[in-house]
Amino acid sequence: MSHYLSCVTVPRHGKLRPMTQLTSPSTTDFDRTTALVPRDGRPGEFLVDLDGGWSSLVGMHGGYMSALTVRAAESLAPDRVVRTTSTSFLRSGRVGPASLSVREVRRGRSMTTMVAELVQDDRILIVTRLTLMTARSGVEWSEPHRLDLPPPDDCVLFTPPAHVVSFGRFELRFDPDRMPFSGPRASLIGYVRPLEARPVDAAWLVMACDCFPPPAFARTEVPIGGMSVDMVVHVHRSGFTLPDDGWLVGSFEIDDSAGGLAVEHGRITLRDGTVVAESLQTRLTAGG
Repeated sequence: MSHYLSCVTVPRHGKLRPMTQLTSPSTTDFDRTTALVPRDGRPGEFLVDLDGGWSSLVGMHGGYMSALTVRAAESLAPDRVVRTTSTSFLRSGRVGPASLSVREVRRGRSMTTMVAELVQDDRILIVTRLTLMTARSGVEWSEPHRLDLPPPDDCVLFTPPAHVVSFGRFELRFDPDRMPFSGPRASLIGYVRPLEARPVDAAWLVMACDCFPPPAFARTEVPIGGMSVDMVVHVHRSGFTLPDDGWLVGSFEIDDSAGGLAVEHGRITLRDGTVVAESLQTRLTAGG
């Protein structure tokens, strides 16, 4: 466990790093690394370069790969936004070229279902089913999620180990009393935000639901419990922009692990507790 604890620094009252102001969202790091190239004459097929900046502990970051499918689906239905994704992680990806295909299963007046496959070296890496919707009204309510977290300036800046570079694609801060890889429960809470000023859209939120260290590590002596098997993300609210000093809050917990699989429940909220996205993810907790 000391290998991971060594990657955390503790500036208790340091200034927040200012978010870069850019004239076009397409120039941000996230948009650059999730860019897709349509294949001529082949609707729904794209070329993609899996960026080395998203290398994770094992292969490519799963949330990043899922975000690519969101980009592709929304490009085919510009009048709709992704509300739910369900991704199965079949193989680890590697840095380099890959292809992405998206097909429409059904298109209704306000809802579309699509299926996407990310392929590298003729092997399917992930399969994602996506639900997209037009803007519509309905019965709405929101029970704010209870948060117990110090202000960002009193929290710990998370600095990742050099070889897990995906943690450098966003900013994380943690409650100093509830650090990753420690404590009696498999749970995490902390602040998260994009590196640069850009809309908090569905693609970024899908990535963010997989951007915290796996809570299961708190229950293990070696880094197991991080490998994702399936991840479902529902996006409640998207398309907003955080102020320069703004943060979102991520909370993730695992209450049950049985037969080598754990179920992780995650939430991304505004600081007032309003949920903007939530996830259910199964993670391997067996060694080997």
